[in-house]
Formats: sequence, structure tokens, C-alpha cells
Amino acid sequence: MQKIKFLFLLFISISALTDFDIKISFENTPKYKSQFEFIEEARFLESTSSLSALVKNQDWIEDYILKKSPFLNTIEIYIYSKKPLFILNNKFYVDENLDQFKYSTGEKNVLRVNGQIEDLSNVLEIINFIQDNNFKNFNTLNLIQYNYVSGWSLKFDNTNIRLGKTLNNNKFKLFKETLNYLSINNKIPSMIDLRYKDGVALKNG
Repeated sequence: MQKIKFLFLLFISISALTDFDIKISFENTPKYKSQFEFIEEARFLESTSSLSALVKNQDWIEDYILKKSPFLNTIEIYIYSKKPLFILNNKFYVDENLDQFKYSTGEKNVLRVNGQIEDLSNVLEIINFIQDNNFKNFNTLNLIQYNYVSGWSLKFDNTNIRLGKTLNNNKFKLFKETLNYLSINNKIPSMIDLRYKDGVALKNG
């Protein structure tokens, strides 16, 4: 019977009809459906070329090294997986380089982003802003949404924040000043609206 060990190092016997094994190494423990589907498909391959073709067809693979020992009946492959930064419209993962790859079930604690977003660098700017400032009570970002009517909105554990359509230095300055003030005073409103030119609207409860 073919064996799979779900560790950082995976050993797979490709086929009962062939006289060689494949050794797959992941940098991290596999946790996405697409990774396990890849492992399952690799069981039935019969050559290095077929393995290489399978690997090249995986959009979640960042890079890989494939080696075949001339003395041992073993193929070794070292896989570096893309790391999803957020899930876009429940269709794609997006990494820090804004490369998109097919969404599959797995890790649940991944930021979700919804909307018809033309420039994903805006999403990255929001994420980096939250991470760099590490605001007390406002550091767990669960959802970013965009629509043409109201613009950008963010959902934290206990607070919704409306940023409006325009993201610029003034908006991020106001964003930072508001969250710093609320963090210092240990206030957690249910809604923060930053769309107004003359100030900020807060809603409690």
C-alpha cells in the first residue's frame, strides 16, 4: 500500500507498476485542498517528465526544485508554496506580490476581500497600514469590501470602518489619528465613518 506522511517531508510511492518512489518536501505542512489533490495525483505518475508537467500546472507553487538520483530509484522535489495574504471574492487567493491563484478550502483565518477592485495595490496598502500601526483593539481585520457607491469599508471583530472612495495620505492620516485616539481612550465604537470632510462620525452599540 502506498504511504503518505503529512509532515514537512512527504514520501510517496508513485505507482505499484513502477520501481521508483517520489519524495516531496514542503516548506510548511500542507493545509490546502489543492496541495492534497496534488499529492494524490502524484501517486499515479510514472516519469519525471509527467511530474514536472503536473508541477507546472499548479498555480499555488511559487518555486520548486526537481532532482532524480541516477543511482537510486527516487525522484525528489522541493516545493515552495505561495502564501495567501487574502481571499478575493471567494475565487482566488492573492499573495503579497498580488499574484492570484485558485481558491481552495483549507486555512480559515485568511482575510477576505470582496468587490470589483481594479487596483489590488489599494488592498495591500490598507493591509500594510493596519499591520504597521498595530492599533490596540483594531488589529484583527476580517474583511475588506469595496463598491462604487460607498467605497471602501473594513470589518474588524467589533467595529466597521468606512473609508470612502478615495485612499490618499490625508485619509490615512485621519484614519491613524482616529484609531490612536480611540485606542488611548480604550473606546471601541461599532461604526467609524471617515467619509466626511469636516470630521469623523462614530456610532456606539
